[in-house]
Formats: sequence, C-alpha cells, structure tokens
Amino acid sequence: MMEEFETKMFLDGKSERTVEVYSNSVKEFFKWFYDSYGNVEYKKLYRENILEYKSYLKNIKKSSHSGNNLCPKSINSKLSALICFNELMEPDNIVVSKRDLIKIQAEIVSPTSITKKEIEEFRQIVLQSEGCAAKRNFAIVTILAYAGLRISECLNLRKADICLESNQLKISAGKGEKARIVIVNSKIVSAVKEYQKTDHMESEWLFHNSRGERLNQTTINRVFKLCCPEGYDITPHTLRHFYAINAVSSGIFTIPEIANQMGHSSIKTTMRYMNPNLEEIRKKVEQL
Repeated sequence: MMEEFETKMFLDGKSERTVEVYSNSVKEFFKWFYDSYGNVEYKKLYRENILEYKSYLKNIKKSSHSGNNLCPKSINSKLSALICFNELMEPDNIVVSKRDLIKIQAEIVSPTSITKKEIEEFRQIVLQSEGCAAKRNFAIVTILAYAGLRISECLNLRKADICLESNQLKISAGKGEKARIVIVNSKIVSAVKEYQKTDHMESEWLFHNSRGERLNQTTINRVFKLCCPEGYDITPHTLRHFYAINAVSSGIFTIPEIANQMGHSSIKTTMRYMNPNLEEIRKKVEQL
C-alpha cells in the first residue's frame, strides 16, 4: 500500500522530498494505529481515528530533537501527509481535510544574529577544509548565502540550469513546483567556475557525489556541522535568511525584487524576513 501511495504521489507531481516526508509521516500514523488498536486489520480511514491521532500529536507525541511537545507546524505537516493519503488512496472516503490543520498566527521571523563577517569566515573555513569536495561545498555555501536559494533548490540544479556568462541560475522546480530565474553576483560566478575546473565527472547534476548522483542534503548538513565555528549557528536556512537581510539592508533592492529572487509567491512572506540583526536592534534602542 505504501509503495502504491508513493507512486501516486510522484504521478501527482509531488517532489522527491515531499514524497519522502509524506511517506514517513503516514508510516508513523500506521505505527500509532497498530500500537493503539493492536492487531486489528486496517480497512480504511475513520474520522474517529484521525481525531484521536491529532489529539495524540498535540498532547502526547514528543519531538525527537527537543523532547518537547510538537509545534503546530510539525503537527500540520503530519496531518497534511494524511490529507494527501486520504485524497489519493481513498478519494471516496474523505475524512480529513485542510480544515483539520491547526491555525497558526503568522509570526515574524526571529532577527538573525549572523553577520556578514561571520558568514565570510564560515565560507573561508569551508574553502580551506580538507578533501576534494572543498571547492564544491564552497560553491554551494556561496550560492546559498548570495542567491538566497533553498537548499533543495541548490542541490536540484542541473549543469544546464546555470549560465555564468549571463549570471543566471534557472530554478526549474522551486517550492510549489514554481520555476524562476535568479540573477547571481560575481562571488557565485567565481566560486562555480573554480569548482567546475575540478569537476570531471559525467553527471547532469551541478552538485553531485563521487558516483555522479545528485548530492544528498544530509551530506551538506554534515559539512555545515563540521565547518561551523564554535558559538555560531549557521545552517542552510540561516544563509537564506542572511541573504534576505543583506539584500534589504543594502537599499538597492525593492521588496518585490527580493521576493522574486527568493521564490516567494507573496511579498508578505518576504516581509517576515526583513528584520535587522540583534546587534543593529541594540544600537537603535540605545539611541531612543
């Protein structure tokens, strides 16, 4: 059944990452189902089961990372997987829908405390790291910091998607399967060119492993963990946040231009990133 569900998700146009996340979430639901009800044969989804599972997620389930109760966003992600499962596998028996998602008040993104100097320090550490992948990783970090791409968008870049002569990257399948053109600066052009000089692998992917396969996000997360200086909290998403702050504080870009670069369908989403870092806030507070 899970294999059929995954196949239907692919046919429905879901990304590889979405298929993986939704599949794992539905498996988690079935584990809860059999842990709760024993060896009762699963026949179909029931509204009663959905409501009990939602209560379990809200009141009992703990985060494997923090040990705290799940946040509304995590709960909604798991419920969204069940909504998809219901729609694709049992379309004549809809018992869970978007109306079951927990309403979340849009919050301002926490002010970033990472400065450009710290980002540059991190980039240099990545470049000077040992191994043949240093130039590749440096190019990835540079793209994330100075083009504002999501990590999935960066790793999904094909060699045909980049045109260094015109300083352009083509994002073929961004969030929501939206395509866009991103203009990049000379830092990115230089980093990618130097990486390409060392890339002799026949692969369609711009960033790939030693077998020519698309690079896994786990590999990049490991790079960040190993190269991030002590006391810093730099992640792929931190670099995307940094890009937004850096772009708006430059005074050169308009909000709609930044939204287009970052792939936001609404400038309201972009505005959530428009917070100065904590040090800038402290300086302004002292001037009151």
